[in-house]
Amino acid sequence: MEELLKIEDLSVEYRSGGGTAKAVNQLRLTIHKGEALGLVGESGAGKTTTALAVLKLLPDHVGFVTNGKITYKGESLLDCSEKQMTEIRGKKISMVFQNPLSSLNPVFTVGHQIAMGLRRHQKMSKKEAQQEAGRLLRMVGIAEYRLNDYPHQFSGGMRQRVGIAAALACKPELLICDEPTTALDVTIQAQILELMKELQRKMDTSLLMITHNLGIIAELCQNVAIMYAGEVVEYGTVERVFSHPAHWYTAGLLKAIPNLAGPRDRLSSIGGKVANAYELPEGCKFHSRCKCCSQRCAGEQPSLVRIEDNHYAACWNARRNKNE
Repeated sequence: MEELLKIEDLSVEYRSGGGTAKAVNQLRLTIHKGEALGLVGESGAGKTTTALAVLKLLPDHVGFVTNGKITYKGESLLDCSEKQMTEIRGKKISMVFQNPLSSLNPVFTVGHQIAMGLRRHQKMSKKEAQQEAGRLLRMVGIAEYRLNDYPHQFSGGMRQRVGIAAALACKPELLICDEPTTALDVTIQAQILELMKELQRKMDTSLLMITHNLGIIAELCQNVAIMYAGEVVEYGTVERVFSHPAHWYTAGLLKAIPNLAGPRDRLSSIGGKVANAYELPEGCKFHSRCKCCSQRCAGEQPSLVRIEDNHYAACWNARRNKNE
């Protein structure tokens, strides 16, 4: 399969008066044309930072890429000028942000904001762009007459749908979704997921889905990467990782999901605290929370190793049996 986006040894830091937070550490990811990849992990794992680094949207004077390469179809995104990135954002790579209130401009109507991308990248006339913006709003379940409304006139869930419509407008080759359905009810969430699946099927669009919802990953993605403390600790097909997790962190996440079919019981949880990005521990970043921690785990950093075909884990004591 053709490589679309490749991230190699990416490291990102946030610097402030309180110190330096190592948000992403030697991250490696590859997304192929037509692939849907899920990125899973707790808050603070570095998922959103990775997406912002791809689009060169890290906060000025605070967020810094300190190492690594990001290439899109062989072209280095980190070496692109702001003008070049403006041509890429929205047309080739689009992003649905987690907070639609901060990603929508409060002084422009939603119709104007959707139409802007169409006029710039698709070279549509003002009338054509407005008509297409209306179609996109209908597609995400919003009446066309609301084209002339402003973001503050919408609920949080409806603003998120507007953001999704804007991201899909130019039929990007890669769509990055950062918790896109968090603010939506179950019915609209299902509709949005169907839209994304349809776009993938019709346009061969690649997808990077960032979410805490493992059900969305199972529904939408072929492969999944599990992140912890800025690193990918497990990677593989959704079917294999979810049925036979090799890393103890992945196993903990899966055990925390309520079992609706079986007997009622207390929910399982992962003990301890998430690794502090300002003071990352030596060795495996998860070792202080792992029930199978060994002396080697505390002193030596594991790298991703092959468990079986297309299944990798960074763990010295990887689970080999689903009943462990």
